[in-house]
Amino acid sequence: MAAVVGFMAGIVLATIHHFTHDHSGYTPDSLVAHFLPHLVATVSICAFLFALATTILNRLMQKR
Repeated sequence: MAAVVGFMAGIVLATIHHFTHDHSGYTPDSLVAHFLPHLVATVSICAFLFALATTILNRLMQKR
């Protein structure tokens, strides 16, 4: 479940980042080519970090 939440957070973060910087020099095709790698990287990193954080927290809670 944490990986899914991380996936969704990655989509939100990548979209916000995409809309907050200038794209005046991009054509529509190059804009897609610019956005997709950033989207994939952000989603992958966020999903991994959320899953890692959940795993660490679960292990810490089991030790108590």
